[in-house]
Parts: sequence; C-alpha cells; structure tokens
Amino acid sequence: MNPPEETPARSSHSTPIGDAPGTVHEGRGDPLPVDEVELAASRATARLRRALADDDEARAQLLELLQALSTLHGQVEGWKELHHLLHQVLVAFSPFYARLRNFGSVEGGLANGRALLQGWRVCQIGVDQLVDFESSAEHVLPHPQGETAAWPDWGARIAALRREMEDRLREEKWSTEGLIDLADEFNHACTCYLSLIDRELSRAIEKVQRLYTHVLGGLR
Repeated sequence: MNPPEETPARSSHSTPIGDAPGTVHEGRGDPLPVDEVELAASRATARLRRALADDDEARAQLLELLQALSTLHGQVEGWKELHHLLHQVLVAFSPFYARLRNFGSVEGGLANGRALLQGWRVCQIGVDQLVDFESSAEHVLPHPQGETAAWPDWGARIAALRREMEDRLREEKWSTEGLIDLADEFNHACTCYLSLIDRELSRAIEKVQRLYTHVLGGLR
C-alpha cells in the first residue's frame, strides 16, 4: 500500500464573511476583497428589495433560489470536510500498516499488541472525528440519495473495524496474518468511502456551477 501524502494543516474551507478579513476568488484567478463583495451585495440587495417590494411571488422565487444555492454550498463544504478527515485517517493508518507487516508471520502477544496499539491511537482518533462529523453534518448523508441499497454505510463499517482492531490488539495472543487481513479490510473500506466522497463532491460542485450558469445566463 502506497502511503498517502501528508496534507498541510488548513483552516476552514469557507472564506470568512462579515467583519473577518479575507478574499473571495471570482473564478478568473484574481482574488476579490471580501469588503468589496459585501458592498456590491448590499447595493444589489437594496435594489432588489425596492424592485420586488410589490411582487411577493418574485421575491419568494428569489429566496427559494438563494436557499437552494446555500444548500448546495453546504453539500460541497460537507463532502470536502469528509474527504479531508478520511484522508487524514489514511495518513495515520499508513505507518501502522507498515509496522504490522514487519511482524511477518510471528504470533503476537500483549507486548507487541501494546506497541501496535500506540500507533493505532492516531488512526482511532481520526476515525472518531470522521464519524462525529458525519453524524452532525447537516447537508451530507451517509447514503447518497436514492443509493441506499447500492452503497454500504462506509462510515459505520470503518468505525466497526476500528473497534475490532483495538479489541484484537488487546488480546493475549493474536495472529499477525489475521490482523493484516483486518487491516486490509479497513483500508478497502476507507478507499471505497473516499471514492464515494470524490464522486458526490464532484456532483455537488457541478450542480452549483450549473445553477450559477443558468442564473447568470438569464441576467445577461
């Protein structure tokens, strides 16, 4: 298994809005200062409020559109965060897996188990963070809509394998080959979940881009 590359620490995916400093990228490579975006948004909002003062239907349609955009952006951010957390799990798993394979066919015991368990702790923490985020993410579903039967609940499967690995390492005697099989299963579950996340992230981004293109095209 090739170890995944370490990603640098980074802040939230969202660009700060409001009083916080920052820049927004307008899609052409040049950063646009947040205060300029807010000023333009305030002016546009004031004009829209005046223009739609007597048109309740148009105002409701505009609010519905903005809510749809907000939901789609939430989906993008949720899938991006899940991708980051799962990548960190794989980064933590890689040295543990390499050390486990170095044992070869030697039968493990409490001493070896404790040593491996120390390396497993980082991976364990990463899985807990992944599951916690998944359970609280408002716009990210464990199963993509309409695909419950086609996709297992990979987050729950990864959490179950984490617990099983820890229980095995606490046993007085354990088979290295058995642990390697369990580690391979853990890696497979993570890889499958990562593929699902990549696909759903691409879909969410495409939906946002299509909606923006449709709206901008109608205004030009």
